[in-house]
Amino acid sequence: MSFVSLTLETVKRDLRLELRTREAMSAMLFYALLVIVIFSFAFEAEASLTTRVGGGLLWVAFLFAGMVALDRALGREQPDNCLAGVRMSPASRSAFLAGKFASSFLMMAVTEAILLPLFAVLFNAPPTAHWGGIVGTAVLGTWALATNGTYFSAMSNYARQRSLLLPLLLLPVSVPAVIAMVQATQVYLTGEGVAHYWLKLLFGFDVIYTVLGLLLADLVLEAE
Repeated sequence: MSFVSLTLETVKRDLRLELRTREAMSAMLFYALLVIVIFSFAFEAEASLTTRVGGGLLWVAFLFAGMVALDRALGREQPDNCLAGVRMSPASRSAFLAGKFASSFLMMAVTEAILLPLFAVLFNAPPTAHWGGIVGTAVLGTWALATNGTYFSAMSNYARQRSLLLPLLLLPVSVPAVIAMVQATQVYLTGEGVAHYWLKLLFGFDVIYTVLGLLLADLVLEAE
């Protein structure tokens, strides 16, 4: 199979399994909604608060949801030891990992599409907010988390405490991307400042770690 064909088959398989069980999506929505609702009760929902810390609150919810998706990206392969079959087959490991990245990205994007309107309502987002820019930032930020998180999910797949190890590996490396996500979102919420610098940083982060993940896929998936 070609690289594209194997990637698409991996995505379709993961989404089919998720639609059948709904384990990851249910948990993602639960944790993200929990964060949004708790913050809405903890802070007075004023437009002034949203313009000050709205970007940080939004990405905390996105990170919680993303961790669930990334933990399940390779975790669903453990029960039947499917990775052993991947290693024994002549199929491209890079295509397999790219498929895992794409399915995680899609699930995170669906969750974020549900959370954004809820965030706007609960936190009284200012009418001047640039939602097109916020959505663009969410796409680039989700790409950064998904490509980096899929790689570290594969790296920690055989660890005993893999659910604990994944955030310990992912979050420190993703600090530049997280800062760029929050800052760009804040600029688009307030209408003050310049977001282009942060978007360029996010785009560069996406390109670098996507390429590294594909190049090192064989090394990561062969390790136990």
